[in-house]
Amino acid sequence: MSNNFLNVVHKEKYIGPNTIEISLEKRLEQLHPKKIDLSLNRIKNLLAKLNNPQNKIKNIIHIAGTNGKGSVLAFLKAFLKSGNYSVNTYSSPHLLNFNERINLNGKNISNEYLEKILKLCEKKNNDLPITFFEMTTAAAFIAFKENPADYTILETGLGGRLDATNVIKKPIVSIINEISIDHTNFLGTTLKQIAKEKCGIIKKNCLVVVGSQSQEVKTIIKKKTEKLKSHTFIYNDDWSVKKDTSLNKIIYSNNKKNKETFPLPNLKGNHQVINAGIAIKTIKLIKELNLKNNLIKKGIKNVEWKGRLQKIQINTLNLSIDRISKKWELWFDGGHNKSASYVLSESLKSWKNKDLYLIFGML
Repeated sequence: MSNNFLNVVHKEKYIGPNTIEISLEKRLEQLHPKKIDLSLNRIKNLLAKLNNPQNKIKNIIHIAGTNGKGSVLAFLKAFLKSGNYSVNTYSSPHLLNFNERINLNGKNISNEYLEKILKLCEKKNNDLPITFFEMTTAAAFIAFKENPADYTILETGLGGRLDATNVIKKPIVSIINEISIDHTNFLGTTLKQIAKEKCGIIKKNCLVVVGSQSQEVKTIIKKKTEKLKSHTFIYNDDWSVKKDTSLNKIIYSNNKKNKETFPLPNLKGNHQVINAGIAIKTIKLIKELNLKNNLIKKGIKNVEWKGRLQKIQINTLNLSIDRISKKWELWFDGGHNKSASYVLSESLKSWKNKDLYLIFGML
């Protein structure tokens, strides 16, 4: 079997596994609706036929936002793993192959197992309308139920209120990372409309950690959490984190008191300081964890998240070495919206004393 289990991921279509027999591939390609049609009815109906596996998953951390969801997930996973806790994760999109999306305690789901549960989902769905993301989310819930972990981290695919992951009943923490303009054809054309959709993952009486936001978005989040009587912890209002260049560390403080120092994140870019802070705040809110700072520090130094301002080892690439200077550095970044472009621009400024060649591609 090829490692690239699902050969193409496109949110407007369900593109079938290229390693399954042709008949299944063709059926998956014909799944509809072809266009994104945000709704929870389809996935709820399918999950009911699968005996609602999502209700049997414990200790869920749910993440929404425009940028930084994957990085926060990576930090949380690194912290929990440093404390020897098992962690399952669901993220999107993937970088190289679909299996990255469903990670079972450090290992991407196997082709064989993914094929098995996708076939089960297809059978139970019985040719009813379903989207790519809904089908794969249902498969992820089955995998997580059958392979339970101490903690499960879910990243929304699109929006929040009507995102397929939002069928879970009550996460132990909901995270709202930075919200900016994105997916305007589905979530709305204004920041207010988009923020309301993203905040849809907030549940009644739950803990909510909020990343860097504009005042407009903060007001919307506060109104939502007050209505639901959720306990909210907002960056720069209730907790803060900043880079201390003199110490070459980050300073985290709770309510502007109790300052604690942590190493600079293994993930590059100043924005990762805030992402690390979100994860630190989240971990400290989970009382039963009692994860010591030395384990959090270990996680910060060991965290990995490919495709986010990632330094590529040139000797691992199929390139003619005589044409590449040993002094060159090759970096890759998969940011794909306006806000991510600003973040990348800030990072590039730190290279102002070096020659910089930029290869840029977009659809």
